[in-house]
Amino acid sequence: MADFHTIRREIRISALCGRQIAEHLVSGLPYETCGVLRGKAAAGGMRIDAFAPIRNVAPDPLHHFVLDPAEWIRECLRGEGLIGLFHSHPSSPPVPSDEDLRQLPLFAGMFRVYLIGSPSGAGSETMLNGYFIDKDAGDRYHLLPAAVRHG
Repeated sequence: MADFHTIRREIRISALCGRQIAEHLVSGLPYETCGVLRGKAAAGGMRIDAFAPIRNVAPDPLHHFVLDPAEWIRECLRGEGLIGLFHSHPSSPPVPSDEDLRQLPLFAGMFRVYLIGSPSGAGSETMLNGYFIDKDAGDRYHLLPAAVRHG
């Protein structure tokens, strides 16, 4: 049996969902934006079919994100399909920061996918990196890079 760490991991995002994430990221600049992802397991990875933006209520939204508790609860009560979390890095690459990794255990048990987006220059172009959330034998969470495919 193949080890999860050696399997090619892929996150497929519907075209509409990809546009919604990019629009949310750009509309929130210069602050970090966030939201939740809905979808399901698919061959070779996960498929994201819906994105729900959630207001960032962090005291310092330039460098942190905190999901609005009321909006977060509403999304949790909507039912099945909640598979991931998105947030943006408005002024740095879309890779996990030290703070992202410190905060990972707070929600990692609830999600399977983690997306980070960043502006890629002028206009509304964005970069989006995806990660699978993995738990090792020592009960520590890790982010494993995944290919992000649109469409």
